[in-house]
Amino acid sequence: MSVRHALAGALRATLLAFLLAFAAGAAWAEDEPVVRMHPALAGIDWTEVSEVEVALKDHSYEPDEIRLKVGQPYKLVLRNVGAVAHDMVGGSLFDEKVIALRMVNSSVGRVIADYVNSVYVRSHNTIELWLVPLMPGEYSFFCSLPGHRDDGMEGIVRIVP
Repeated sequence: MSVRHALAGALRATLLAFLLAFAAGAAWAEDEPVVRMHPALAGIDWTEVSEVEVALKDHSYEPDEIRLKVGQPYKLVLRNVGAVAHDMVGGSLFDEKVIALRMVNSSVGRVIADYVNSVYVRSHNTIELWLVPLMPGEYSFFCSLPGHRDDGMEGIVRIVP
């Protein structure tokens, strides 16, 4: 990789982090940023979090069906084990009425946000979504990168009462 490509990649990553923080309304501080938290997160005991891992493969999610319970805090771990980047676009899943999002965490930092519509995961990287399901039902997710959904990279989250 050339220095020029490395600098361009670093600049894109920095810009993306800034835009995500700005879009979330995050205040820059040394400790936790002050942001609007979803009201459903008040009183949630995060020491009782359940972890659900999804492997992002070339071109599938494993598992492609996830079952969550309303009101239970989860750490949804998206582990890209594939050779190329993938994303998870929430479809109907990332709606504020369906889940309350606490944060998105990765090895390069975290974004404290109450809303996202997709999460991009580079090859051999991991992203965590800390969330609480709010509304029972079936909700879709998929990879929006060209050809990935057509090759079957989509799934369902079933939220139960």
